[in-house]
Amino acid sequence: MNATILEFIDSTDAIPSMPQIVTRLLEITRDTDYKIADVINLLSTDVGVAGDILKLANSPLFGVSGKVSSLTHATNLLGIKRIRTLVMGRCMVDKVNQAPAPSLDLSYYWRRSLTCGVLAARFAEHALPNFRDEAFMSGLLGDVGIVVLARALPEKYAEIAKTYAPHGTDDFVALEEKGVGTTHPYVSALALERWGLPETMIEGVRHHHDAAFTGDLDKNIEELARVVHGASSISKLLCEAPEEEVIASTCAEAMAMVRLNVGVLENVLGNIEGDIAEFADLLRIDVIPSSVYRIIAKTVSEHLGSIA
Repeated sequence: MNATILEFIDSTDAIPSMPQIVTRLLEITRDTDYKIADVINLLSTDVGVAGDILKLANSPLFGVSGKVSSLTHATNLLGIKRIRTLVMGRCMVDKVNQAPAPSLDLSYYWRRSLTCGVLAARFAEHALPNFRDEAFMSGLLGDVGIVVLARALPEKYAEIAKTYAPHGTDDFVALEEKGVGTTHPYVSALALERWGLPETMIEGVRHHHDAAFTGDLDKNIEELARVVHGASSISKLLCEAPEEEVIASTCAEAMAMVRLNVGVLENVLGNIEGDIAEFADLLRIDVIPSSVYRIIAKTVSEHLGSIA
């Protein structure tokens, strides 16, 4: 890994700045004695964010039932972690969209990133239940390094970025290492570190494309990296239309990485289309409805025994 490249990227404006409301929210909630009233006052300063939180609180996505009409009620129901997840996700989508890289298909990028986040959250419910929201954010932002690299090294990275597309290369990380001397997981981790996100998320993202784990990482970091790795592999499938053999082999490898029974994947895929649509609406990401979700789910169901 070329440390000089990372230092150069860190010195540029290629990493989107964290919106002030997110920075302040993180500052407030890092204090173990923070007051909910301070969070409510902050959220109230942004009408759009406040509306999104109320929308989430009234959504079946997180299992909250009943009409919620106030930020105080919404915050108490959802909890600070979910509030942070929504605010950060919504604001970072805006930031990335404000300065896209010409060489990158941003529609595909968000479709795949959102799918990865949803899958990671669902896998974490079984593998790492206390880090469900961190898993979602790690999946959503795990590939932000691709955007950063495309902005920081527009000429050198352009041809690599073009392969981040349906039926693109299966060895994207190796292509990055060879082409620019670093990889997007490291650059994504650099961005998360710049934004002041938790160490578990930073390191989980940094290692989410590791081919194997030797037990050297903290247990929670390794589990998070495994969850995002598996989610990333399957999200690529869900954004294209591969052959059945590819679906079966990829799903088998992904679930082995996550260390979950393939039956978990079958259940997740049964609801994935609705989950993605719900999150896309909350984060205001345009996602084209696709029959691929059902194709993958059908293939996994038919090949369940062989995949397991």
